[in-house]
Amino acid sequence: MVGVPARVRGRARSLAVAAVGAVVLAGCGTAAAGGTGARPHGTATFALQPGTAPNWILPFEPPAYEFAPNEFEFANLMWPSLYRFGLHNQLGVDYAVSMALPPVFSDGGRTVTITLRHYRWSDGAPVTSADVRFWMEIVRAERTNWGFYVPGEFPDNVVRMAFPSRYTFSLTFNRVYNRDWLIGNEISLISPIPQHAWDRTSARGRVGNDAATTAGARAVYQFLSHQSQQLSTYGSNPLWRVVDGPFAIDSYVPVTGESVLRANPGYSGPDRPRVAFIREVPFTSDQAELDSLRAGEIDYGYLPSQDLALRAYFRGKGYALSPWVSWSITYIDINFRNPQVGPMFRQLYVRQAIQSLVDQPGIIRHILDGFGYPTYGPVPTEPASAMLSAVERDWIYPYDPARARSLLAAHGWAVHPGGTTTCARPGTGPGRCGAGIRAGAGLSFQLRYGGGFISMTQEMEVLKSDMSQAGIQLGVQSAPESTVYADVAPCDRATGQNCGWQMLDYGTPGGSWIFGDYPSGELLFATGAAANGGAYSNPATDAAINATHLGSGLAPLYRYEDNVAAQLPVIWFPTADYALSEIAPALHGVLPQNPLQFVNPQDWSLSR
Repeated sequence: MVGVPARVRGRARSLAVAAVGAVVLAGCGTAAAGGTGARPHGTATFALQPGTAPNWILPFEPPAYEFAPNEFEFANLMWPSLYRFGLHNQLGVDYAVSMALPPVFSDGGRTVTITLRHYRWSDGAPVTSADVRFWMEIVRAERTNWGFYVPGEFPDNVVRMAFPSRYTFSLTFNRVYNRDWLIGNEISLISPIPQHAWDRTSARGRVGNDAATTAGARAVYQFLSHQSQQLSTYGSNPLWRVVDGPFAIDSYVPVTGESVLRANPGYSGPDRPRVAFIREVPFTSDQAELDSLRAGEIDYGYLPSQDLALRAYFRGKGYALSPWVSWSITYIDINFRNPQVGPMFRQLYVRQAIQSLVDQPGIIRHILDGFGYPTYGPVPTEPASAMLSAVERDWIYPYDPARARSLLAAHGWAVHPGGTTTCARPGTGPGRCGAGIRAGAGLSFQLRYGGGFISMTQEMEVLKSDMSQAGIQLGVQSAPESTVYADVAPCDRATGQNCGWQMLDYGTPGGSWIFGDYPSGELLFATGAAANGGAYSNPATDAAINATHLGSGLAPLYRYEDNVAAQLPVIWFPTADYALSEIAPALHGVLPQNPLQFVNPQDWSLSR
């Protein structure tokens, strides 16, 4: 999976969108897309991608848990953010089905005021501004433990909060920001949580106002996060029964990660569920999912790309095949602080050489059978968007093994195709290998990737072979996506924690990072950002990112993405369609699929 968070990323991340050039849906017919008043019935079974079982329920994800299944297919169905995105295959926000009215700006654009619609928690209590304040108090106290935190940005840039009424709140920022960026990347992150049920520091403690102080908020978070780690209690813990989304947790199997969500009868949104239960089934491999799909056990599954020959078989069974294209990018993280290979990664020419050995067109054509698209930089090339710069519409580092060899030779390396290229001229200056690279050091790297997908294994083997054309030795090893993703964290030189990994591709098909926001990159490539796992740091990139927050129009965004596309803070890799979805004939309301990888089961219905 992807953004955001993807695939979510993999990773992924993404909670929001307010995209320039996207259609902003203010009054379309989506509001009537949900229930007709009929009682929900039936169980719809949804296949999760291999290795992507949700493992965190609290709607405040630490970096190690901030990946797509926890957000898009789990917590967001129970505790949605203020605004909904990606409906009708659009990248914009749909205010008609969101729990808040469009934000209103004042004070020259520094203050935003938001009015909540009258939603209720599943226990009957109203969703109020106190629930927003509670979430903000937790975020402020535990910002460094939050997967979306970027130093100096949200919530650091909020200088004043006000809660003048039960359903209204306002945030005043330290300066005037680009409104598209502010809505898409900051305000969109807000998810009300039930203050009247969760503001406590122990299971038997009374609910009070503990989070009003920093120390109290930290104690509340410690209690809630500890509860979120108790996977075996997800189905029984009374905390998780208080929801304001369309579904609530019914059961969870810790050994496999299978979960069942039940329709929330007290859901206040206009799109009330029409199915009684959603069963989310994880798999250990593509083959296991395919076997279950063929057995008729899955209503909403996917056809592995290597099994496209079975399209006719499933068509004959009444299934509808629909490629699910997500607005995401795919890349391989590189550890700039790794003590052995970090000095090599810090040389731009080394990154350029590696990138010139990634055969994106070949992978898309021969492994993905055309169901994918290239990643040229930090903004997705598909679906089409006005936010893609002219530079990113083409490939500035095309597949070119001869160029890779030439780059390395020109910088002091003895190139040995099929063997190991070594540093022959150490030191700094023209024609030298660069700072920190010793004489005789070899270009040899270890790459871990999210397993369970035959296509991913094929891609890694092709990459390994192509790297050898310039004498770069690549060792590849698979592991469950959640395990690999947990390793994507900046190296702490003082303690040595997270310093051992060298290269990581934690993404499954559909993108390493799912975008649903204004794609300005502060979460990924800004110095010190929580999701900047490789610890990339470049003052010019930081300046370009900051300019996208303040400027208007698309020019600042274009300058940022052109900088990042060229600087290669990661190694760009082709993005597979998230899934070749197979939809059972009895399941309706799935299409069109959300390009941000959110699932919207409240819009589904069953005819059996």
